[in-house]
Order: sequence, then structure tokens, then C-alpha cells
Amino acid sequence: MKLTYRTISYELNQPPIDMVESELGGKYRGNAWQVHYPRHIPVPVANSHLKYRGVAYCSEDVRSVESNGMMNVSPEIQPQTPKREPTPENIMAVHTTNICRILERRRQAALARGDERLLKLLELEARQLVC
Repeated sequence: MKLTYRTISYELNQPPIDMVESELGGKYRGNAWQVHYPRHIPVPVANSHLKYRGVAYCSEDVRSVESNGMMNVSPEIQPQTPKREPTPENIMAVHTTNICRILERRRQAALARGDERLLKLLELEARQLVC
């Protein structure tokens, strides 16, 4: 192949590479596209069980690739377990713990700076919250 770059001509002779196409890479604007791999590199197995923000879902085809290249339909889909709603008591306990932890961190910072006025205010706030 003859190429020219900035008025310099040269000829490129690349050895032919044996390429393998993957099953289906995806769809973009309605057109299917595939990924091409050199034959000596194994095609990676796609994860058909995906999660988005903690919710499990499957891609279009629920298939798994075996080591010999055969396709199998995956019959098992793990059911979701319903999440328990947090109780108001649990929410309040977590909230109080977080506030006490932040208050302790602020107290350590004031102690490191030597700010006595802020230390007194933080200790007063800790007594009010019963930390």
C-alpha cells in the first residue's frame, strides 16, 4: 500500500492478521456492531447478569459462552430478595451515631488547634445530644 505523509511517500507492507468477530457487541442507533479480535487472543465472555444502582437485570440475550465456543441458554436467573424498609428507630440511631462521630472529629481538630472556646461549645453540644 502506497502512503504519503507531508510529501514523504512510503510503502506499507503489513502482514495479514487473522481476525475473529465476536458474537454481538451491541447496537448503536439501531445498527448491530461487532468487536474484531486477532485469532490468537481469546474472546472475552460477556456478563449477562448486570446491576444498575443495586437492581439486577439481564441483557437482551441470556446466554453464556462455554470454553469450547458453544452457546448455552442460561436457565437460572437469581430472584431478588425484597429489601426491608428501615424503621424510624433504626434511622434515628444511625443519625445520632453519625452526628456524634462528626462531633468527635470536630473536637479532635479543635483540640489539635488549641481552640478552648470551640472545645467548650462542642462539649456542650455533646452533652445535649448524649454522645
